[in-house]
Amino acid sequence: MSIDYDPTLQALFRQAEQEFDRDAFERRVMARIDRQRRKTMVFWSAMGVVFLATLSLIAAPLASAVGIATQFLPTALVEIETGWLQQLLSPVNSVAAAIAIGALAIRAFYRRIFR
Repeated sequence: MSIDYDPTLQALFRQAEQEFDRDAFERRVMARIDRQRRKTMVFWSAMGVVFLATLSLIAAPLASAVGIATQFLPTALVEIETGWLQQLLSPVNSVAAAIAIGALAIRAFYRRIFR
């Protein structure tokens, strides 16, 4: 075994013996936090501008699609002559109900297969 000390290890011990400047450390940490906060604010502000620009471009087509859907979804699948029976079956006798039942069936199938 050698009595010679490792110079790198000795340098680390000398550095550890130096006095710790708490105020400088706090200033550096707070400066990093402030810089990160500013970057985050700039990023989210830019994302908000992009979102609003995209929303303004798709607002008209989206409104027309919703208008078409509100006219199409309540359409009856089967015409029923009797008034009371038509009222009774109206929740399930529509295009919207058929889409909802289909979605529930696909979900049940998916859960059965992948669980």
